[in-house]
Amino acid sequence: MGFLNSLKKLLGGGAGGEASDGGMYPIYVQCRRCGEPLKGRIDLRNEPSMAEDSDNWVVRKGLMGNGENLCFQTVEIILTFDPQKKNVIDSEVIGGKLITAEEYQTLMQQRQGEENA
Repeated sequence: MGFLNSLKKLLGGGAGGEASDGGMYPIYVQCRRCGEPLKGRIDLRNEPSMAEDSDNWVVRKGLMGNGENLCFQTVEIILTFDPQKKNVIDSEVIGGKLITAEEYQTLMQQRQGEENA
């Protein structure tokens, strides 16, 4: 197993499958239809494409919940990054809204509290 772990680190996979050099950009959204908080990530080394009209990078990503609410709506996220892929300069969310990591954690705790009640 040590060899496989070394190979994963060499190829950019760290703990939890995230790149150890920060090549993953986390995204958090909330579905407009059912309110479910969704979490995803963007691999900044592979997913962005050059914008047609500038030197910026664009990513389109679709997230869907687990279906517990019988809601299978895809929330589409379109992010535009600067030429260095360091900062988001524009964002659009179709079918939901962007939320922070803290809001995501709060919503998840609320949902788990409702399930346990």
